[in-house]
Amino acid sequence: MADEKEEKEKSGGGGLLPIINLVLLVLVLAIGGFIAWKMISMDKPPEKPADQQVTQTDETKIPEPEEENPDAPPVFMDMDNITVNLADTDQSRFLRTKIKLEVRNEEAKTKVSENMVKIKDLVITMLASKKFSEIRTPQGKYKLKEDLVYRMNRIIGGKPIKDIYFTDFVSQ
Repeated sequence: MADEKEEKEKSGGGGLLPIINLVLLVLVLAIGGFIAWKMISMDKPPEKPADQQVTQTDETKIPEPEEENPDAPPVFMDMDNITVNLADTDQSRFLRTKIKLEVRNEEAKTKVSENMVKIKDLVITMLASKKFSEIRTPQGKYKLKEDLVYRMNRIIGGKPIKDIYFTDFVSQ
């Protein structure tokens, strides 16, 4: 036993390991502190001078909502029957639908009529890109309706279309 203690004292390896551990610990803490300091300093937004005013231009101005008369009767427009092949690859499926558009007023009806070719093309393209699994649920139909209304209004400009209604929706 005494021989083992003498060998450990002569090798000197026991004293070097704690020093390496201490240096690594200090290094890790220094790097962690630096990263934390950088993240905290990045969270502060740049300060604006008090005399600088924000001005609105036509590009940054939020359009005001159109005032609607709640007592006015709704204005509807019919679209022709649309039949498309769905995007399913495992089976050949099709969708036949009839859509009724609800527009805001007679002026909006005129705008929609002028762009009906673009709207039909949009509807056909969107429906043909859908799979049966995406449109068979009520949530899928609702998402499709929202997407169609959004895109139709972008084509026309403004928000002339309030909503769309599927009056016929058959897929096989």
